[in-house]
Amino acid sequence: MIDAKRKSTKKFLRALSLFGLNHLDPVILAALADEQPLLLIGTHGTAKSALLNRVAEALGLRHRHYNASLISFDDLLGYPVPNSEKTGLNYLRTENDLWDAESVFLDEISRCRPESQNKLFSVIHERKVQGLPLKSLKYRWAAMNPPLTPDADEIDEDETYSGSLPLDPALADRFPWVVVVPKLIDLPKKERLALIRNGDDGIDAAFDFHGLIEEIRDARQLLPPADAEWAVSYVESLLSPLQDAGFAPSGRRAVFLSRNILSVHAAQSVLGSGDSLADSAYLALKWGLPQRAQGRTLNEAKLNAIHKQALLTAGEPASSPWHKIRATRDLVRRIAVALPHAGKELSKLEFSNLVSDAYASLPVPKRYLLSRHLLPELSKNGFVNVPTYELLSDCTTKVARFCSESSHTVDVHRSRVGEWNALLEKVTSLAKEGEDGASLGNYLLTIFAVEKEAFDPKELIEIDDEWGELFKDVIKEEVA
Repeated sequence: MIDAKRKSTKKFLRALSLFGLNHLDPVILAALADEQPLLLIGTHGTAKSALLNRVAEALGLRHRHYNASLISFDDLLGYPVPNSEKTGLNYLRTENDLWDAESVFLDEISRCRPESQNKLFSVIHERKVQGLPLKSLKYRWAAMNPPLTPDADEIDEDETYSGSLPLDPALADRFPWVVVVPKLIDLPKKERLALIRNGDDGIDAAFDFHGLIEEIRDARQLLPPADAEWAVSYVESLLSPLQDAGFAPSGRRAVFLSRNILSVHAAQSVLGSGDSLADSAYLALKWGLPQRAQGRTLNEAKLNAIHKQALLTAGEPASSPWHKIRATRDLVRRIAVALPHAGKELSKLEFSNLVSDAYASLPVPKRYLLSRHLLPELSKNGFVNVPTYELLSDCTTKVARFCSESSHTVDVHRSRVGEWNALLEKVTSLAKEGEDGASLGNYLLTIFAVEKEAFDPKELIEIDDEWGELFKDVIKEEVA
């Protein structure tokens, strides 16, 4: 069960006094929950080091922070000395060696000498050094400035990092997560002000960092097997379009992506974002490709197109509400099925299209009933776009105008006098049932007097009761 109190308080990175990075919460948490290597890329001053060092402090880890451009293996292992039998080496321990570290941060990894980069492979990927296991090591993190290459994004002259070289492709491929940290100027103004005002506040001691990560691990275990199967199908569908775009993934990368989709989705569910598995897949794809570490530009529009193409090939996840929505043939009931997912798995446009399709399929009297039951909920939550809202509100506007008039003259052809008398009898009866009955009576009068529609009042009252129960049950479930 998601802790509602946690969701309503600070975000994960905000609890570390890091501002404007809420969008990275599920990615960073997925990396922590899986204990997988994480590489941050950003210009100087983007809080890369602060992020990783504060995470280590918040989790109470035995932490090592090395400048990779200056590192020697004596720093990692201690000083080698022959053993007493002269058959091998022992290492004289130092305060900052890696042997009992739980987390390691390799800063400036793109300024590391090629021979040192090669030796770091096993630390990052295998948790070993010189073939020896680092039994306590859980987290392997690194950071770098954007490498300057012909394919790199345009960089200001004072942010040209001539010493930051593209990572070796094999080393870059050891990082399941390659995340860009935005510059201060790229943050929303509200976040910039908060950072300037509170950026040195430090770690929120009341935030349950360990509990949040454990909750994500538990949520990951509880994901249905169908989600894992869909993630595999989605990643397989990415292979050709990524190849065509020049970002061909290795077998290792395909495994990373498949696993990362589920970990991000578990994090999203615990954070209460309401994002669908397909949304989590895009997030895993966006921050799960290694080419940025090589100075390659990943155009977001192109990446989104590749994602959508893969979704078409892989199909909707088994957990997607679309399966149940499309299986519901009655278009009004389809809205009720979709309503709990509006603004979550269903975008505003998608839900608006469902409402508009149902409205267009109905005769005028039933359109009034749909508006009567649906519009109050949509007015509160903003689940539909402006054209759809205006479509529904046209009915209620006419009812309001009819009710605002102090008197009415209704011209009734002699052939419809019987209908009119039957309607007045029903409206009088409804008025005795309280406010809702009186409201329905006004709708029926408007349909007859303004729209000039012929209908059976008894039939409409029965449909109104049915739809009232239908949407009431859905709204109760949503609130619960």
